Amino acid sequence: MVEFDAADLEERLKGLELAPVPVWVLDPDALRIRWANDSALAMWRATSREELFQRDFNVGLDAVRTRLMAAVATVREGGTLWDEWALYPRGVPVFVKVHFAPVPLGDGRIGVLQHVYPRDEGLDPGQLRGIQALSLTAVVVAQAEFSGRIVMKNPAAIAAFGRLADDWPAWFVDRREAEAMLAAAAAGEGARGEVNVATEAGERIHLVEVRPIRDAVTGQMMALIQHTDETARHGAEVEAARHQRLAEELDRTLTLVDRQRREILALSAPLLEVDAHVLAVPLIGVFDGERGADLEARVLPAIGERRVQTVLLDLTGSSARDAGGAGQLMRLVRAIRLLGARTILTGIGPALATALVDAGFDGRETPFARSLADGLRLART
Repeated sequence: MVEFDAADLEERLKGLELAPVPVWVLDPDALRIRWANDSALAMWRATSREELFQRDFNVGLDAVRTRLMAAVATVREGGTLWDEWALYPRGVPVFVKVHFAPVPLGDGRIGVLQHVYPRDEGLDPGQLRGIQALSLTAVVVAQAEFSGRIVMKNPAAIAAFGRLADDWPAWFVDRREAEAMLAAAAAGEGARGEVNVATEAGERIHLVEVRPIRDAVTGQMMALIQHTDETARHGAEVEAARHQRLAEELDRTLTLVDRQRREILALSAPLLEVDAHVLAVPLIGVFDGERGADLEARVLPAIGERRVQTVLLDLTGSSARDAGGAGQLMRLVRAIRLLGARTILTGIGPALATALVDAGFDGRETPFARSLADGLRLART
């Protein structure tokens, strides 16, 4: 690999040593100055060439670095350009015009030859700060002809869409959306909307605003364009909407399950009018606290509504075998008695009989029968 030849570079640029304007050569890979004349030393407030050559220009804001590398890319392709910059030697702002041109470094690489001239007076501090803000903002700003050709774009636009993307509709996934916005601006109107754009980082969602302005250079009407990346917000809204739909679906499912549960509870203990003023309630399945509460909620109102005098609780298909189930059954019997009706228990099995005795059941207050048929005959006596 050929090494950088400082002596060769100094010999070729010898004629610029006494130039009245600052001139230096920037190594675009190391982002360090490789050669500088006396005027450049004075402008950079350097104590010596060696001290200046040690300064690392690969520091600072990303937007500044993006802007610099865009200029470097033009030079590497053999081009030249003028640009206005704010430099800060030893922290002191210097506003200059910089000319970028290619120069061989002697090792097969192309360096950047920079001539610096004082910028024309005329901009007040507010305008200078506005230019700086435009250069450093993360918002994409561009100016384009109504045909879509871009005449100005800030560093954020270069970083997002590449320095060669000078056809604004080409930024869009669907260029017809951009063309419609340009047509609105050409008609003297503004346009605004969220669109899908194809950035260097992939497809994104941008809020794009376009409005007509008069170009400060040519005086022609053009489009001022602003892009704000709304991908994260849009994704959060989509995710929130998805969670909302899931919550609504879950709520509907829980409502359905609860309704079906109540229907199952009702089917497991139907209220049957088997005779005048006689209500039979065959209990099927586990008789627990929930089943007892549901049965109370249906049986007790029915006593008054149907003028029931006798309630047959058939326990043939019930699995109330513990103290909890027996206690819940006794609670229901007492509530029925308080409403002026009597309870006849039928179909009591051995396990339930034991549980009722353990719970303190008094058979003298509540008659019982072996089967539902026997209970119905008892109710008619």
